[in-house]
Amino acid sequence: MPQLGSRAKKRRGRELLFGTLALVVVASIVAGVTYYGLSRPRGLDPQTMCPADGPVGHYVLLVDKTDPLTFIQNQAFTVIFKDLIEKRVPEGYLLSVFVLGDHFQQNAAPLVELCNPGKGVGRSELTSNLTKLRRQYESKFIEPLSKHFNDLLADRLSETSPIFEMLQLVGLNAFRKHDVSGERRLLIVSDMLQNTPQLSMYKGPVDYAAFAPTDYAQKTQPDLRGVQVELHYLMNKPQIQTRRNLQFWEDFFEKAGARIDLVRPMEG
Repeated sequence: MPQLGSRAKKRRGRELLFGTLALVVVASIVAGVTYYGLSRPRGLDPQTMCPADGPVGHYVLLVDKTDPLTFIQNQAFTVIFKDLIEKRVPEGYLLSVFVLGDHFQQNAAPLVELCNPGKGVGRSELTSNLTKLRRQYESKFIEPLSKHFNDLLADRLSETSPIFEMLQLVGLNAFRKHDVSGERRLLIVSDMLQNTPQLSMYKGPVDYAAFAPTDYAQKTQPDLRGVQVELHYLMNKPQIQTRRNLQFWEDFFEKAGARIDLVRPMEG
């Protein structure tokens, strides 16, 4: 086998070096393209603003409008609502808003239901149009929700307050319908006083252990498994909104598979 000269050996070495470098560059490009393809956002649903793969968490707001709010209650609710949509709902989470009125049949569907599309926090201006993201966040999430604020306020006193029935509908048409695997949270703004022909808490305290075996209890039992619950109490009847009333709801939600992790009496 003929021996290579020194010049040929150098040329051969350079060819091997350049070939190796070329392979490294190609591999880096392929890896970069693959990573970008796997990690880049897959887009949002144009109607709901939810991620293409579905919401990563689910917040539900249930607002009791069976009694008009006092001036101070209105101010307190405004703070709660604004804080929820502007600060609390994380990017990629779905927010469903329901109302509780006289006739639960008319409120079975959410008043509005949207995901937070994000406003570009933490993203680089080199890879994202931050102005466009902020404009989309305002026009597709904040503004549509804000437009429904007055729809959550009562203008008259209702004859009934079917809380059990609305909780069933929330379980069905929010949590079960979307079946989000991430955080599931229910915020309730209400006096938490069930008032229907079958059961009125205005007549006095109700013991859950005595109520649970009844036909009405079993008929209105919701499924809220894995849901964390916040109660924002409208203190309309403090004399009957006692610790016994709260104990009823603690037992009620435990039976439903949920857990109360915040109780807050509202001002007014």
